[in-house]
Amino acid sequence: MMSRFLSSLLSLALLFSQSLAFVIPNSQLCSNHQLWSLKSSSSDNNAAFEQLSGNRQKAWQHAKKPLLRIGGKGATKTHGNSLRQLLDQHTVVKVKVNPSAFEDNSLLNAFEVLKQLAVDSGANDGMELIHIRTSDKVILFGKEGTLDLIDAGDFPPPPPPPREPKEEEE
Repeated sequence: MMSRFLSSLLSLALLFSQSLAFVIPNSQLCSNHQLWSLKSSSSDNNAAFEQLSGNRQKAWQHAKKPLLRIGGKGATKTHGNSLRQLLDQHTVVKVKVNPSAFEDNSLLNAFEVLKQLAVDSGANDGMELIHIRTSDKVILFGKEGTLDLIDAGDFPPPPPPPREPKEEEE
């Protein structure tokens, strides 16, 4: 009895996941509010939602973990100032966001709000949206011109050459 229940439950889960794969681009399974953020994005920012490959994947991996986190109470001036300072120190910055604090539960709206807060605290207006990973609720911000560097293959910089051992003098 119990095994029949588990097998029917498993088949329902499999059927549900396959049906979502046709609705969501790149077969990304996500919740309803994340699906809404994918549908509500403008055509200019569609590249930010696409699957990463090549140089953009390297840029995503270069920023190891989110350096700024936005909770359920939303973004404040302090978050904007912190983002400005982080972008002064780093070329790209990952920001983990709770999208329920923003209009339409959209990560794209979260990007716009955080960008405006950073500009209000003195950041350059050319801050770029490099990528949004809806499954992790993470936005990758970049300094002005970072996308051009990434697409040209100049970012992230190559690792330093290996150190040569010092020769001992006799």
